Amino acid sequence: MASDAQEPFFEDEEDPALAKDSQQNEKLLQCKLYRILLEKYADLIDEKEKRTIGEIKALINAEDLTIQSILSDLKKPDYNFKKDYLATAGKILSFVQTEINYVEPEINLNYWFSAKEIFSSKVGDDEDLSVLLCSLLFGVGDEKAFVIISELDSLKTHAFVMTEVGEKFFILDASQKHNIQDFSGAREEVLQKFSFKGAKIKRFLYKFNHNTYEQFM
Repeated sequence: MASDAQEPFFEDEEDPALAKDSQQNEKLLQCKLYRILLEKYADLIDEKEKRTIGEIKALINAEDLTIQSILSDLKKPDYNFKKDYLATAGKILSFVQTEINYVEPEINLNYWFSAKEIFSSKVGDDEDLSVLLCSLLFGVGDEKAFVIISELDSLKTHAFVMTEVGEKFFILDASQKHNIQDFSGAREEVLQKFSFKGAKIKRFLYKFNHNTYEQFM
């Protein structure tokens, strides 16, 4: 006697591994498209992002609300520059290194992100990280901190912050992991000691802070 029982019906289910691969491929294709668009309109972006010297100096802004919000968690209520600066600067450096992801762009574009854009996206290139770091140091009273744009002996450019406390110089580079004392000492000693991905400083191109812009080319 034939059975009336029917085979259970199963809907086709997508393999999770295949779905993940499909999503990754879609992301890669999207990135490829975005890259093509950025390269196509690079000249327009560069033109739009041009800044005057005054506007570049204004990037170092201790009064920015994002900067003030960050510092409210990093600066002691009874903060004193002479007593507390180095310890606070170390905390600031560690904060930027930890909270903001460094990315080295493959497309040559000139652009400037605000502190709010950097902090909300949690990503930036070496110039973005240096501007954010310098603004935070300015916010705790450091008038001598500069964003330095350098040329390395690898022929790549690289940005970092350099400051002076007493007779001691410090290079702070939020693009790599180090503590505040690693690149410190006499000026020439610090410049010789510093490296990024194995490359040494060849020369300074320009430097700026809230008050000064100086070009060396």
